[in-house]
Amino acid sequence: MALTSATVYDVAIVGAGPAGSTCAYYLAGQGKHVLLLERKEFPRDKICGDAVCSRAQVHLRRMGVLQQILAEGKGRWAEVGGMVSPSRLTFIGNSAPHTDGSLVIAIKRKVLDEKIARAAQAAGANLVENYTVAGAEFSRKDGTWTIHGRGAHLPTYRARVLVSCDGASSALAQSLGIVKTPADAVCSRSYVKAGTCDFEADGVVFYPRDLLPGYCALFREAGDELNFACYIIPGGRCTSPDLQRMHHWLIQNDPDVKKALGPRAELDKMRGAGLRLGGIPRSYGDHLLIVGDAAGHIDPLTGEGIQYAMDAAELAAQTLVEAFAANNLRASFLKKYQARWQRSFGRDFTWARWMAKACGKFPVFLDACAAVTQRRGAGFLAEWGAVMTGAKPKTEFLRPAVTGPILWEAVRRSLFRDKPKPAMIT
Repeated sequence: MALTSATVYDVAIVGAGPAGSTCAYYLAGQGKHVLLLERKEFPRDKICGDAVCSRAQVHLRRMGVLQQILAEGKGRWAEVGGMVSPSRLTFIGNSAPHTDGSLVIAIKRKVLDEKIARAAQAAGANLVENYTVAGAEFSRKDGTWTIHGRGAHLPTYRARVLVSCDGASSALAQSLGIVKTPADAVCSRSYVKAGTCDFEADGVVFYPRDLLPGYCALFREAGDELNFACYIIPGGRCTSPDLQRMHHWLIQNDPDVKKALGPRAELDKMRGAGLRLGGIPRSYGDHLLIVGDAAGHIDPLTGEGIQYAMDAAELAAQTLVEAFAANNLRASFLKKYQARWQRSFGRDFTWARWMAKACGKFPVFLDACAAVTQRRGAGFLAEWGAVMTGAKPKTEFLRPAVTGPILWEAVRRSLFRDKPKPAMIT
């Protein structure tokens, strides 16, 4: 059946990033008539660290997207990497032999987002680009949303369910009264021209003391281009307005970042974006769901959100399919979605928030992690990486085999004030 602007869609999704496109993909695969609205035209950029973790890779493989990206040489697996602690303890090693495949692949969002959107389109979703949503209103009389575009030339659409996936600021969810606060964190990005940098690893996370509980990182992209990203997370000395200053200060003054970049590094213009961390209290309403960055589906410790957005999108699609089958699109039924993402990763976000606070107040814990990794090698780095990338829950850090050595090292370092040791690279 041809779908036009006069069609009453089952679901209208606002925002064709990983959350919106993944939700559209799963819904279309279940035979639902899906409208997917994107403000810009693909390919379009998105400010991000470009690190795609293992949970997201599951969805990408199902869609055939990961296979396409690898075949086209547009992704870079991260194998050799590590961390630099607040006291400059460094460990860089190859963790891949200790994991079931690489935990992270670097893919530019300009590539990734279009691939997922096209997968949703191929599954049957009606993708409309260059459509800015001006607002949406719900009619209880006929149980449908009316979606208005910004501009007289844009058509009006109708749908039984509205899904807001329009990013951390989420003008739509705010206009509907679901999201009531601004984004609480920020990130920056500058690409480093291939061949101009002395960096040899695939990815390293730096924890400068003044940036805690935030961090900065270098990730190697396909074609040997690098991504330098800086994350400001609430609870430390830096706040969101400090992003530009800190981004450039780190490049010019932090000894470890300067050494990694080298004197010839050519960086493009810094760009920044807001982040909503840890999940919102209510991500549903009558005939309505909020998914991805708009719903705060971003780890409060790492600022990573792609995999959680995609996980939540699948759960949203599952809930909506059940709701249509039950002919019940009320909030009382759709609240199942909130419960599902809370079970999947929301509780882990609670631990992540506590860990972020601890890292901000007690940098010695990060020093202790680096010191233990120096002694135990790449195997311990793999365990650390699995937790930090969401492959394993944050509660893994509570296992005695992990917690014991870190706590002992933290106490020892606090008592004896160890000086930084030379970097260990394996």
